[in-house]
Amino acid sequence: MFIVFFSTSDVFAAEEIFHSHGIACEIVPTPVTDKAYCGVCLKAGKGTDTGLLGGSEYQIIEEGEYVQVY
Repeated sequence: MFIVFFSTSDVFAAEEIFHSHGIACEIVPTPVTDKAYCGVCLKAGKGTDTGLLGGSEYQIIEEGEYVQVY
């Protein structure tokens, strides 16, 4: 799943939170959607506990729910 934020600083903060809890994730380019987000997001395993992110504003995009642009 992709965890998409509106700011790059939120992406890096979330990555740090997940890594500190032993949750694997990686920073990847944001999938193309109909909304504008920052250029990177977190890719994590399906079912990752996003409750650790507290009050951060984000959207979950499951793989296949986006449009690829070539």
